[in-house]
Amino acid sequence: MRNKELLLLLIRLFLGYIFFSAGICKLTGGNFGQVIGPPWLEEALSKYGLGLFAQVVAISQVLCGMLLLSQRFSLLGAIMLVPMNIAILSVTVSMKWAGTPYVNTVFLFLNLLLLGMEHHKFRFLLQANQACQITPAATDRIGQNLFSWLGMGFSLLTITVAPFNLLLTYIFALLALGAFALTIVRSGLAKKLDIALLMLPFAAMVFVTLGKQLPYATWLLGGVILSEALLLPYRLYLGRDRHQVVEPTTAVLG
Repeated sequence: MRNKELLLLLIRLFLGYIFFSAGICKLTGGNFGQVIGPPWLEEALSKYGLGLFAQVVAISQVLCGMLLLSQRFSLLGAIMLVPMNIAILSVTVSMKWAGTPYVNTVFLFLNLLLLGMEHHKFRFLLQANQACQITPAATDRIGQNLFSWLGMGFSLLTITVAPFNLLLTYIFALLALGAFALTIVRSGLAKKLDIALLMLPFAAMVFVTLGKQLPYATWLLGGVILSEALLLPYRLYLGRDRHQVVEPTTAVLG
């Protein structure tokens, strides 16, 4: 796996969980672990008759996150996430929230970076009168298995039960994350170090999700982030020359 492909997967996982957890948190009234908010969106908008709109936003966030985590439909998720990121950024700037616009700007940048890294899949939009052949990337193999579908199925179940049963919400959400993790592991594409770097984010997702129920979750999360921060530069260093072409030498026998 090349450095670009590894970074692509890590960005998908990061943005996927950010929005997956944010949506579920809103649907559970703030009782689900998350990285961004606000969990009180529906309550605030209900005062203006926009409670249904808040639910649509929450469900849309979960769906975008689910598609990114699935790997199979990650490109679709990245496309859908662009207008949502722009809308969120516009609202936070208009409301003059301190610091939040900068965080959302980072999310929007990562979102656009994802699309830029797969720009070859959009060439037909600029060359409508020409035949374009899209060569599948190595990462397109990930998600072409049953586990991706299972993850999306558990995600939809999570959306369904989130407003009514918190325990089932946690169970289905964790099953979804587990299935998405197996999607990557069973792809056969990544080596041991790559697998470790891609599984550490899933461990972080579990610690964030169970932050209120799991003892020492903050310390465990810190250990995961530190491990990722130490291993990733080392892995990128190892992979910098991995795919350079070496010209064969010809031996002349006299």
